[in-house]
Amino acid sequence: MKKLLLISLSLITALLQAQINIEANPDTPPLNFGGKTQQEQILKNQMYIAGPYQDSPDKEINIYFTVSKTGKVSDVFFKEEYSNFYRDETKRLLRFFLFDPARKTNQNVDAYGSLTILYSGPKYKSYLKERKSTKLKIEDKVQDTSFVIYEIADKSPEFYKGDEALPEFILNTIEYPSVAKTQNIEGTVILSFIVEANGYVSNVKAMKTVGGGCTDEAIRVASLIRWKPAEKDNKYVRYKMNYPIKFSLKNVNRDNSSAGQ
Repeated sequence: MKKLLLISLSLITALLQAQINIEANPDTPPLNFGGKTQQEQILKNQMYIAGPYQDSPDKEINIYFTVSKTGKVSDVFFKEEYSNFYRDETKRLLRFFLFDPARKTNQNVDAYGSLTILYSGPKYKSYLKERKSTKLKIEDKVQDTSFVIYEIADKSPEFYKGDEALPEFILNTIEYPSVAKTQNIEGTVILSFIVEANGYVSNVKAMKTVGGGCTDEAIRVASLIRWKPAEKDNKYVRYKMNYPIKFSLKNVNRDNSSAGQ
């Protein structure tokens, strides 16, 4: 009976794997939202290095996986041998990332992807210092560790100073791109991003763009916003948000640097 069960499970696994047709030579490989900039953002706000490893030499860990044509990550593996700490933390960090699938002849395809994570004690200590300086005074609630992303929750994210203060924060933070000012470019960038369970922003992606450097500036500003995280079942959870940032030349300050929503 046990042998039959094992054979059945093996057949099911084989059938599932057969449904994934890996494209070995895609025109573009799978890429995490926001590329290197957003990768650094996630590491800065989410990485954990255990005490004994903080004084170790810098170490790069390469992690490999499959990204399906729908952007789903699976089949995570390592080609090199690493200690359990590096393996476990790298796999945990990978779960924060969202991916655009690989493309072949203008179509999404299944393909192998990879990330390189740098573990650096000095850099990590600077991350911790920055996190402590911006630590939110929020209720002591458990953070959900399932990595589920919600779009509906018991309580939506709120700007840490109150939603009414968010437009002013954007006004004071944004720098109207010089090219956009020179070419009189205005418009609204619509961003999608994840508010993580600790209030940081990740995976920022432009759903509607504006030229002249406005899109890049909107992404930069959105990455700086701190939130009181969403709540569900009395836990802080990951939450997907769409948010518009408006560029209007009427709001450019006298110092010719800022505009706001």
